Amino acid sequence: MDLNQLSDSQKAVLKQFRETIKDCQLPNSEDAYLARWLIARDFDIPKAEKMLRNSLEWRRQHKIDTIRDDLKPAEVLTNYVSASLVGRDKTQSPLWITRYGRMDMKGILRSAKKRDFIMYVVYLVETSIWRVISDPKKYKRSPDTMVQTTVIFDLEGLSMQHITNKQAVDAAIKIIQIYEANYPEYLSRVFVINAPKVFSIAYPILKPFIHERTRDKIKIFGHDSKQWKAAILAEVDPEELPAAYGGTMTDPDGNPDCVTIVNMGGEVPKSYYFSCKPDTANKKTLSVSSGSKEHLEFQVDKAGSVLKWNFHCEDGDIAFAVYRKQGSALIPIVPTDRVDCQMSPEEGELDCDETGVYVVEFDNGFSYLRSKKVWYAISVESATVRGADGITLD
Repeated sequence: MDLNQLSDSQKAVLKQFRETIKDCQLPNSEDAYLARWLIARDFDIPKAEKMLRNSLEWRRQHKIDTIRDDLKPAEVLTNYVSASLVGRDKTQSPLWITRYGRMDMKGILRSAKKRDFIMYVVYLVETSIWRVISDPKKYKRSPDTMVQTTVIFDLEGLSMQHITNKQAVDAAIKIIQIYEANYPEYLSRVFVINAPKVFSIAYPILKPFIHERTRDKIKIFGHDSKQWKAAILAEVDPEELPAAYGGTMTDPDGNPDCVTIVNMGGEVPKSYYFSCKPDTANKKTLSVSSGSKEHLEFQVDKAGSVLKWNFHCEDGDIAFAVYRKQGSALIPIVPTDRVDCQMSPEEGELDCDETGVYVVEFDNGFSYLRSKKVWYAISVESATVRGADGITLD
């Protein structure tokens, strides 16, 4: 979309919006970036401001601005997650293909943590945006043009295994929520193709998490390739599209799937799987009843100390968060996130810029039937002497 398409009143609102959020450190200062949030919230400045500020906090907490340099994806993700930028549509926007039906989600999530998979998808989104911004000539854009993306979502091979795998469904919902909250109007259109009958079970599960504006951009096709190829070619020139999808692109060896650009997914070898249950040595245990949460307090006496954690949960996932006490209030420091850590331990650390009591929370509130046993090792460490059980030793 070009900002010249905005009405005079909308341009005036955009100018007012820029003044409203002038204190924010934006990842992109262009008018086209700011316009996204207004469009997503029907030019309601308070709603757009809230959405933008929440997103900026999410970016800060997850270090999104440096994710392209910092993230080192696991080999199983780069080899078996089938999603890649393949070309451009007729508006010169990025064209992505995702062969979700070909992906072995069960194997991927037995070889990589759900959060790592989700952040890899965020990494791909950020990389796509960066490519467009850094090469305006190729994508024929100006500061007044919004970056948008066309996606071909191929469901060939989708089965009940994708739909009944709880971790895969949870990951899909989380990705949708992240995209809706943090990448408004980045989506131009989505072609869902080769949708089998089981998709009629999956889509109603996901649909409530998809904003109406996004749903309007999704076109769903079954296995009638003549129909979906015609729809795609109305938006994409043949030379920008793999031959398998109606274009003329092939691999050097003539492969119409262009596997050198976007892999075919496939079954994940068991050699990638997490080898065994995490080690319980030097860890304490904590039982978190169904529908409840437990708090552990750790005293930080020196600013600059580091709170470190290593934990795993038997038979399922657990929600984890870190707060700092301020009077009777708990100030969120590490946001709540459900962690799949039954096969591989969750490790992390937090630089404690302020002294005081830090609270580690294990939350099983989402489980109504099952209690969870957590094995944990948590400590506060200074620059010179390491302590244990949350106490920094002088």
